Amino acid sequence: MVDAAFPDAAAFWRKARAFEKLAEQGAKRKKGFARYAPEVLPADEDGKPDFPPVWRTDARVRQAIARMSHGFCAYCQSPVSSTHPGKGGEDRPPGQVEHFRPKARFPAQVYAWDNYFLGCMGCNGTKHDKWPAEGYVRPDEGKPGSRFVFAENGEIKAREGDEQARCTVEDFGLDRHWLTKHRGQAIQSHLDFVRRLMGRPGIQLQDMLITRPVAFSEAINQNVWRVWANGRRKKKPSRVRPRRA
Repeated sequence: MVDAAFPDAAAFWRKARAFEKLAEQGAKRKKGFARYAPEVLPADEDGKPDFPPVWRTDARVRQAIARMSHGFCAYCQSPVSSTHPGKGGEDRPPGQVEHFRPKARFPAQVYAWDNYFLGCMGCNGTKHDKWPAEGYVRPDEGKPGSRFVFAENGEIKAREGDEQARCTVEDFGLDRHWLTKHRGQAIQSHLDFVRRLMGRPGIQLQDMLITRPVAFSEAINQNVWRVWANGRRKKKPSRVRPRRA
């Protein structure tokens, strides 16, 4: 299906592989594949050379990508499904198919399944075709949330010395004003619940953590851990040394 959308699929893949051999941060690479080999790309509705958007036209692709992150943006954990029109319902989930490695810079990976994530307009639009030398934090590898520090007011910063995380915050705009505000409101709301229950008999940390898909759960749980640890330290009795005779 993909190859059939190109005027000459063999020429496209040949040019795409040659393009990716260029210096990753070089001038030609940064200008994008459409400038490098426009002749192998079909024209979009505006007459400009572009990649055939099979991820947009095939409902099965969008459905599968939306399910991977439970309808939340894979990067900021905003509820994409409630902030986009989504006129097609389940057949056409809202949000945008975000290419982790931008298609303009990595054309040979434009149809690679592991290069797709569900993104909100804020994250996808802010990142656009950026790709730093360090790359970005992948949402599906290890524990990506642990590489960031979330404050109770919703602010976010990278762990000290983590350049990938720093670039992710900056290039995806994870610290943009309204995202920070909404993330902070979600954190504060859950912490109010946590603080009311702390100290009650039988209440454990696991009772406070969010274990199902919820917006901003990574940021919320990190703050729950912090509040719980601080509360334990305050309740720990101090050791009293016996007086000498």
